[in-house]
Amino acid sequence: MDTALFEGMKKVLGVGGKKKKELVDPYVVMSFAGNKSKTTVLYNNENPEWEEQLQVGCKFPSMCDRIRLRIKDKDNFNKDDTIGTCYLNLSEISAPGETGFLPTFGPAWVNVYGSPREYSDMSDQYDYLNMGILEGIAYRARMLVEVSTKLNELPSEPSPQAIEQADVARVRQYFLRRRKFTLRTAFLEATMLPESVSDSPVSFEISIGNYGNQLDPNVPPSSSTTQPTNPVTDGEKYYYLPWSGTKPCAIVDCQWEDIHYRLDALNIIKSMCERLERNIQRVHHMVQAQAPPAETARAFIDLIDLFRKDLSDPRRDLPKLPELQTVTPLDRHIHEIREQEIMVIRGEADHLRQSATDIMEALSEVEGFLNRLKNLAFESQNSLPDVVIWMLSNKKRLAYARIPANEVLYAHHTNGDKWLEACGNNCGKPQTVYLNWPPKKDSVSPKSDVPACLRIIVWLGLEAHASDWLQCADEGEISVFAETYENEANLFGWGRKGLTRPAWSDVNGKMRLNKENFDPPPSGWEWDNDWFINPELSMAFDQDQGKTEFVEDIYEYDTRIPGTSWTHAKSSWGNVRGDEVPGRDDVEPPQGWMWKDTQWSVDKNRACDEDGFEYTLDPSMAGYVPVERNYHLCRRRRWIRRRGRDMSSKKLKKKEEKMAKLLEKAKEGWEYSRLFSTKFHSSEQKIDLVRRRRWHRKLVASGAASAPVFFFQDKDEDDIHHQVTPRMFMSFKEPHRYQLRVYLYQARNIRSSDQSGLSDPYCYVSFSRETQKSIMLEATIMPTWDQTLIFDDVELYGDPKVVAAVPPDVRVELYDYDTIGKDEFLGRSVIKPHIRLDNRNAPRLDWYPIKFFDKDAGELLAAFHLMLNEGDELPFAPERMTAPNDTLYRVPSGIRPVMQLMRVEALCWGVRDVKRCQLLSVDRPHVTISVGGAQMHTDPIKKMKKSPNYENPLLIFQKVELPKEELYMPPLNISIFDNRAFGRTPLVGTHSVIHMREYKRDDKRFQSSLPAPQEVPEVPEVEGGVPAAPSPEHHVVEVKESVGETAGQEGKPQPSTDDALLVETEKPVEKKLDGELKKEVDEEDRKATFVDWWSKYYAST
Repeated sequence: MDTALFEGMKKVLGVGGKKKKELVDPYVVMSFAGNKSKTTVLYNNENPEWEEQLQVGCKFPSMCDRIRLRIKDKDNFNKDDTIGTCYLNLSEISAPGETGFLPTFGPAWVNVYGSPREYSDMSDQYDYLNMGILEGIAYRARMLVEVSTKLNELPSEPSPQAIEQADVARVRQYFLRRRKFTLRTAFLEATMLPESVSDSPVSFEISIGNYGNQLDPNVPPSSSTTQPTNPVTDGEKYYYLPWSGTKPCAIVDCQWEDIHYRLDALNIIKSMCERLERNIQRVHHMVQAQAPPAETARAFIDLIDLFRKDLSDPRRDLPKLPELQTVTPLDRHIHEIREQEIMVIRGEADHLRQSATDIMEALSEVEGFLNRLKNLAFESQNSLPDVVIWMLSNKKRLAYARIPANEVLYAHHTNGDKWLEACGNNCGKPQTVYLNWPPKKDSVSPKSDVPACLRIIVWLGLEAHASDWLQCADEGEISVFAETYENEANLFGWGRKGLTRPAWSDVNGKMRLNKENFDPPPSGWEWDNDWFINPELSMAFDQDQGKTEFVEDIYEYDTRIPGTSWTHAKSSWGNVRGDEVPGRDDVEPPQGWMWKDTQWSVDKNRACDEDGFEYTLDPSMAGYVPVERNYHLCRRRRWIRRRGRDMSSKKLKKKEEKMAKLLEKAKEGWEYSRLFSTKFHSSEQKIDLVRRRRWHRKLVASGAASAPVFFFQDKDEDDIHHQVTPRMFMSFKEPHRYQLRVYLYQARNIRSSDQSGLSDPYCYVSFSRETQKSIMLEATIMPTWDQTLIFDDVELYGDPKVVAAVPPDVRVELYDYDTIGKDEFLGRSVIKPHIRLDNRNAPRLDWYPIKFFDKDAGELLAAFHLMLNEGDELPFAPERMTAPNDTLYRVPSGIRPVMQLMRVEALCWGVRDVKRCQLLSVDRPHVTISVGGAQMHTDPIKKMKKSPNYENPLLIFQKVELPKEELYMPPLNISIFDNRAFGRTPLVGTHSVIHMREYKRDDKRFQSSLPAPQEVPEVPEVEGGVPAAPSPEHHVVEVKESVGETAGQEGKPQPSTDDALLVETEKPVEKKLDGELKKEVDEEDRKATFVDWWSKYYAST
């Protein structure tokens, strides 16, 4: 049997002495092109050094593009466990062609990711992540690897061979050198927390490699987590952590190889790609909006000039490779390829600047430059692990995010100054990070909600440059506090008797932290003041905090003696925990609230009997059931009454008064709970058995200070030594106030979730700590909300100029309303708001992509305007909607599209090649066409097998309001339904014409008096079977697509299934044409080689 099994049992039982076995017997398996080779097994070794060479034979070039390296744990009894898997891509470590090179790599470290590292005696629920199929969610290990390729040689022996000692000595001397790095993070906001995590305090942990992992006892301690905080509702859908002006910070000290010469070059190329991509999108947007050609040409010239400037700017020159032994052959190959390719692109860009004549062709060439630069933006020898952020609750890891280290890496010149162009794109800047749920194996329907949205500042750099981190504080001040918790139990009164943890401890109660144990302070630090109570303010927030509507509840309690009838209990009115409260008729709404229901009502929408009662033996034991038994001695029922915010009093309520109330409520700092393992709250209740409060003492640096870590020994256990790191915060004096206006106009091509092929869409819009909901529209996949959402008095901390440069995201989530069951998620769009500190230049509506996970799920037409609300006058509020939504705002006229009356004609010939629908053949289909809020449909085909054409094919929308600008033109939707027995009309299929500009006719030659809706122009008899040209009095739309003609049932040619569409302005026009123009039209009609659509239709019938 595996001896590690007994070690696991010893760990569970707490026996076997203090010396513990390293529970891993590792070996490595290399696989390539179907061939495998593995190292020897090193038993009981968590830091193995194999010093072996693995060889596999293959044909080159190979169809296989990856080398797989898998670390496994030898198990003598069960199947060997996989520790982690990583891959080396041949495309990144080799190059084709005469100037290329064979696969080569390292010596360099490769990082391995997989499931979390925490020890567990049970099976790991995420062990499938160690196979390398899905993204790893935690750092697992790292390997020092070198790859070389030799032609015309096959391995003589499949077994591993020892590496020569000279090579081992060289690697030990040059490739194991470390330098001190520091990872520093400020958590500005934590929002969009789901309701599932609202019952327990939430904290966040940041780590890089093993450093910072709080649940791993083998790593040195660090201030890598935020303090546990109770989530507070935003009043609509999500929760947030109320950090206010005191933002938690995390510091992780670590040691890694200094590979700046690799990552600086990578960041320079990536920054050039990002700037070029933004400028290309800007020109594309101008082309789509049909901007004046002169402005578009000017924008393209600016684009190419800025790109040429980036390529020739000395500050963006790739760093030269240092004269170090750690520079590998792959480093030299990649550096040479990058310099040559950038030089070629620079020459081609100069030539394009001189010779460009067509904007679209030139844009295509610039996009080619972008793709070639992106092919250079990789680094296979990146030995710095990713920065991993975890959301923790109840000592469990719930959600994670991985940030590549190069994106937050600080760069410096050889003289020590900051090298801005080589810094990571998000180094020291506020950024928005969305956490992910751990991926599930074979998951068909992943979770649609976001676990959390963080706005953070991350800085990674050498410890020698740590002072530059303070520049990221902006308007904040970095403070360090020693922390301990005072604990008491309620055993015949509050005191320290009956405690299950030390009287003074850390937040988890694992370590004894008496105040005197913190003296003296760490070297280089000194105390700034004495200990003081610093309560967690999230405990003071009311249950209805942030809500605009709340359901007040109260419970009616009855008791009885066995064999008697029910009577009111001594405390007949109480809360859900049984604590006595005032009677139902004595309950008044809190200040700033008013009743929305005229009276109380029994809540029967729960597990109860027909009178609303639920029964139990003893109320202190809980365990209520809906069925009465003879042994039940207590029953209760829930009374509810809705209350809503009094908006007039809400506006008069000042922020300072609100915070003063919260501080007064939490003055003593005690937090109460039933057990230390359950959620704490600020108000004492009857069933509370424990309480605690937080004490802080401020530390300040005195001279050259090292990391503030306390080392002390537990007096009760002489052999236990503790290392405690203090808390760190970024404190802001006052926030800046903003107002966000969301102009939500419409969406197109959203997902259909109902059986009808349509949806009942509405939106949740989230910004900072607030969420609002739009109106719901029924039965549409092209909704037009035409609604303005105003986020008033939004508080953001930091310099407004920094907020303007990197504003927080606006999140728009679309849902389909369902009467029964949970509303279905339709997609999400993340947008940067348009921000102007002077509150001028209102934004324009634009189309934003909607994503359903990684798939396209439509587009959103909206605008987002973030304005500084500190003295300057804000724009007037938009006009209100009509009843019943008269409390909501419409999109203002200066932003909404300019509409005009237009006429739309559609000719539906018939249907062809229709597949079965709901297992039945389609026999009586009809077509429904909708555009601009108008909808029309054809009559059903009587019998599709006899005649697949419609008798009355012409659909004419006489007056439809459509935008003048092509950019805002809504799509035309075509749906086919089948008419079946009992009035059923299942949806057969849909199609959307996104771009209608090709069907629009503005030429005067096509303008005339339009026929009535039911009029069909007569086509005169023709000679030779060819229809004559229509009269100029009728409208003709040219069908440019070729029409496929096949023999019909009666030998007549059949038309194409493409619908023909005519769009005309409703503006009256002259019926008479000038002589020359009329002559020209007649001449063109006679010379036309195409057959008009009316003739094609009649030829097919």
